[in-house]
Amino acid sequence: MLIWTDTHAHLFDCRGGELEAVVDEAEAAGVWTAVNTAVSIGTARVVLDQCGRFPKNLKAAVGISPFDTVEAADNWENELKELLAGHRSLITAIGEIGLDDTNPRYPSIEIQMPFFKRQLEIAIDAGLPAIVHSRGIEKKTAEICRETGVSKAVFHCFTGDRGSMEYIIESGYYISISGIITYKSSHLRDIIQHIPVDRLLLESDAPYLSPTPQRGKKNKPAFIIHTAREISELLGTSERELSDTLKKNAAAALGF
Repeated sequence: MLIWTDTHAHLFDCRGGELEAVVDEAEAAGVWTAVNTAVSIGTARVVLDQCGRFPKNLKAAVGISPFDTVEAADNWENELKELLAGHRSLITAIGEIGLDDTNPRYPSIEIQMPFFKRQLEIAIDAGLPAIVHSRGIEKKTAEICRETGVSKAVFHCFTGDRGSMEYIIESGYYISISGIITYKSSHLRDIIQHIPVDRLLLESDAPYLSPTPQRGKKNKPAFIIHTAREISELLGTSERELSDTLKKNAAAALGF
């Protein structure tokens, strides 16, 4: 069986036996590890509880996303540090954090920016990589990571252009590709050819962005096998070779 790693999934809304079913289905599909990613302090607590229940299959990323900055409590930084201190063995990254300049529903960049910069500093202090949301502002986000001194970062669900991708790679960071690449109109189908394979990662971004042929369904980690198949075809490589490469990349980027 081929082994895959889902480097970004949001499972905190799973209720009852749904999480166990998602984990079982993922494992049956060869997805043995998924990074269960929070977007707020509240979801971080849920994620940590879930990862504690399934430590073999789930790794935690904790942080405050760009969208959730406006709702964060004044003491968010202390709360995040307490979660890190109390659950360090479960946590593989600080995330999802970052900047978004495309969605009018998001807080302004002026609100997002201090949260992003401070969480990068927290990641550095904790010796953890950052999982970065960078939509519409990819190069600037990478510049801030560099200026802050971040050595490891995963630019999740990358949708930028080739120039920003090359800057991210030059900065020593990783590019994570979601099911968007399976959409025939996606510009990522051309960009994928230029991403160094040793900097490439794979994600579901569940429950969003289900790949073809699962579009219209709630996404789940098991579905990344469709994304992997598409990438292997676009790169002209075997799924076995891609699986081996991505497994090494996930270990190098995220420490497992």
